[in-house]
Amino acid sequence: MEPIISLRNISVKYQRIFALQNVNLDVYQGDYIGIFGPNGSGKTTLLKVILGLIEPVEGEVKLFGTYNLKKMRTSIGYVPQDIYVKKSFPATVLEVVEMGLYGKVGFLRPLSPEDKKKAEEALHIVHMGHYKNRPIGHLSGGQLQKVMVARALASNPKILLLDEPTSALDFVMVRDLMQLLTGLNQKYNITIMAINHHLDLLLPYCSRLLLMSGRIIYDGPPDNREEINSKINLVFESKKPI
Repeated sequence: MEPIISLRNISVKYQRIFALQNVNLDVYQGDYIGIFGPNGSGKTTLLKVILGLIEPVEGEVKLFGTYNLKKMRTSIGYVPQDIYVKKSFPATVLEVVEMGLYGKVGFLRPLSPEDKKKAEEALHIVHMGHYKNRPIGHLSGGQLQKVMVARALASNPKILLLDEPTSALDFVMVRDLMQLLTGLNQKYNITIMAINHHLDLLLPYCSRLLLMSGRIIYDGPPDNREEINSKINLVFESKKPI
């Protein structure tokens, strides 16, 4: 099986400091990859390299067998960290989800009835269809996260990248969102890469775990607890101030 994402010898610098150094990674269709590591370990940078938002100083990125990342970007849905919407933002839930289609149809082109149908279907997938006419600024944090997932799904992506999707959510909202992501992975075979600062929110759901510390220090099954704990202890011990 050919990987749908392939990173070879990727290094990224911010000024003189390496955020990623010599990272190699293959991702396959249907993977559910949890990404864990301390602050500054390169987790968000990794996702942005895959999206083509950050250009590495060294290495190559291939998506679906091509180096033309711009061409394949519409095959990736992205949910960024720390989403905030003002209560006065003049858009409904459905209109925000429809914005996820502009990358494919063009920002100034009107959406077709078929496009609008895709947006509504994405809302139903995340169980938010009955909120479609509500102002986007009137949603709770968990509801807003689900709408952002729907916006990412509207363009029918093969890959879904999520950066801390459970931040600032309560227990019930976290559980609902994690179960939703599992359903998307299992029912629709969408490849998921999700960052989380809480390891216990990754291990029960992901099929593959990445531990990061400027590079990938573990890439394997989430049930290998002894090796995972050993690697985590080494990483966090090295991050302690002297």
